Amino acid sequence: MRGPDSRRLLAYVLLIAVASLLASDLTRRGLFTPSVAFGVACALWLCNLAVAVGGLQTRQRIAWGVYMILSIAVFVLLGFSNPLSAMILLLPVGLDLMREAWRPL
Repeated sequence: MRGPDSRRLLAYVLLIAVASLLASDLTRRGLFTPSVAFGVACALWLCNLAVAVGGLQTRQRIAWGVYMILSIAVFVLLGFSNPLSAMILLLPVGLDLMREAWRPL
């Protein structure tokens, strides 16, 4: 019996990231209450964790293990359901910080 394919799992990670970004946008627009947004984020995080566990059954188990640890850390420390969605949402903040750091006094 064959295990899961990493390419398919990566597609699931991308799908979860898109769903997370959509949920974040709907929350910002006021279409999700905070409790619903939290429930959606937890559900997406559990889906992301399931994908990472599935990745442990592939040949790239070390990379998927690192991804799982990173996913747990990002969720606990920053509240994002997926490291990819965290990078996408935090990228503008990081760019602004870098721009301000390089601005002369």
